[in-house]
Amino acid sequence: MKVNNLVKIFLLIIFLSSKGILSNQIIFDDIENYNQYKKDYLSEFKVDNNLDDKWVKVFSDKSFDQINSFLKNLPVRNTDEVFQKLIFDILVSNKSFNRNFVSVDEDTILFETLINKLFETARLSEIELIYSQTTELENNSFILKKMIEGNLLRNRHSEACKILKKVNQDPKSFGKIMIICNIINGKFDEAKFGLQLLKEQNQPGDIFFIDLAFSLMSDKDITQSDDLKKNLEQIKELNPIIMSSLQFADISPNFEQIENLTTSGLLFILSNPSVDTDLKIFCSEILVKQGRISVEMLSEAYQLSRFEPKEIQNAEKIYKSLSPIRARPLLYQSIIRDKKPESKFRKIIALIKISKIDNLLPKISYLIDDLMDFEENVRNHEDTILISQMFQSKYKFKEAREILNKYSKSPESDYRNLAIDISEFLKTNSIDYYSFENQLEKFDNTKKIESAFLKRVLMVLISNIDLNQNILEKLLSISIKTDIKSIDAKNLFLSEKLSSNGDYFNSFNLLFKIVGNKDFMQLNLIESFSVLTILKNLGFNEEYKLLSGRIII
Repeated sequence: MKVNNLVKIFLLIIFLSSKGILSNQIIFDDIENYNQYKKDYLSEFKVDNNLDDKWVKVFSDKSFDQINSFLKNLPVRNTDEVFQKLIFDILVSNKSFNRNFVSVDEDTILFETLINKLFETARLSEIELIYSQTTELENNSFILKKMIEGNLLRNRHSEACKILKKVNQDPKSFGKIMIICNIINGKFDEAKFGLQLLKEQNQPGDIFFIDLAFSLMSDKDITQSDDLKKNLEQIKELNPIIMSSLQFADISPNFEQIENLTTSGLLFILSNPSVDTDLKIFCSEILVKQGRISVEMLSEAYQLSRFEPKEIQNAEKIYKSLSPIRARPLLYQSIIRDKKPESKFRKIIALIKISKIDNLLPKISYLIDDLMDFEENVRNHEDTILISQMFQSKYKFKEAREILNKYSKSPESDYRNLAIDISEFLKTNSIDYYSFENQLEKFDNTKKIESAFLKRVLMVLISNIDLNQNILEKLLSISIKTDIKSIDAKNLFLSEKLSSNGDYFNSFNLLFKIVGNKDFMQLNLIESFSVLTILKNLGFNEEYKLLSGRIII
């Protein structure tokens, strides 16, 4: 069915309530022309030849301002791995710019914007690969600084200081790095001279670094310094130099300083032994949702938290009094130690509930789905819904149906069964139309349905499945209660028009504007449908199906 018809049906049901991402080799025909071309235009690098060329012409008719704005506004802090992968593909893909619209000087700015975004998303190896591809970057201070900072974040301090020797050591640009390297190499006199110059500049935020650097050269236990801790509290944003300095000093930052870190900062915090455990848990949960660490690493992070034996034993009673960052590790540790099926089950139910709050269920499910026989322990309808969601997120559709039907309750169980059928279709591309018809037949057509979950289910069903006449008639007979006045459908119509015309640039500009740094599950129905429309129309089928399946769990 054509997309325009899908949109009409969607609007009819939802709005009108009607009853009716490595290779460093680039192949060029003329290597001599390539060398000159590469010399002039650093921004047109390519990191991965295995990527398709969906992005190669996206920017070819755009001005410098349009391109730079697009790149700068990429939501690199978004916690969803689908959007993180899209951003990565854009950054490392081969791109062609119209040189009538982009000058050589402007190209340098685009290059720096791209490198900045790669750094923020912790694609540090990719930056090093880009550097290695051309001699034109051999003494480029910008990329060298990023490589130095990247090595500091990976605790490769000697390598960072080696790279420093390649740059023009301007104190304004590299002063703090020069000081740190002098301290690392035991050149305290040079470090103190650099600190004196830094102090004379009297820049905000430098007081902490200066005090910390002097402390690092002393024999005092600086972890007990009240002055340092007081100055640290005044630091609002952490940068690689400050973070490395904190690690040298064995001092942990606070939550407010790390909550807005980009991926590169989060990965550093996770590997830093001096950071408080709760902050490591916070970073681990974001990184696992971004797809940057495995669920096994999340499991290891959860087991870092320290609890008294009595707390482990009484986890089910006390977890609600804790923050989620403390409650989830407590429950998890208690679950893997518990030998009694009944209490173990109740803790798993509690962990599922508290994981859903932060959209962690798809990841947590991999830690708990095989820990016990769930069918023997479910006691009520709520249990069956939660365990069914766990199985569905693991693509265990048979188990999801079986557990759901043990304490079936209409209409909630009916909605869930339909969602499982759709999820299975998204995964296997196999469909049982008779089952779909039977599921829809159960819905009460005599009154308007208020379920937000069913609205999402119907949206995904209509968007993904070729509708035969019987299913179409059943869909048209369903009434959905909707407050039309509160809905701004502009972005929906734009997403359909732009993506139907194959306009990658404006479609993804709109998509990233809609998504921002919000989790996909935080989007409303119109926003979700707009994002899915763009992905489907432009052929991003894998991403489209992943997001479609996620919102009906």
